[in-house]
Amino acid sequence: MTHVITENQDGTTTIQVSFADEGVDLQGQTSIKGGPVQAQSYLPVFESDLRRNFADMFSLPEVPAVEEEII
Repeated sequence: MTHVITENQDGTTTIQVSFADEGVDLQGQTSIKGGPVQAQSYLPVFESDLRRNFADMFSLPEVPAVEEEII
């Protein structure tokens, strides 16, 4: 994930994220009250929400098959 944080003139900050570096065609944007420090703190929450809300766009990690031993 890549992100850009832009401080606005009205006391808000815009967070833009993209998952293109992970091969996922998903971008998101939100604005929060406060400056870049507050935006940086909120970034993990925003990322997590996008990953959860669009989980079908992200591939699940492959779980190795376990062979059962029959006795």
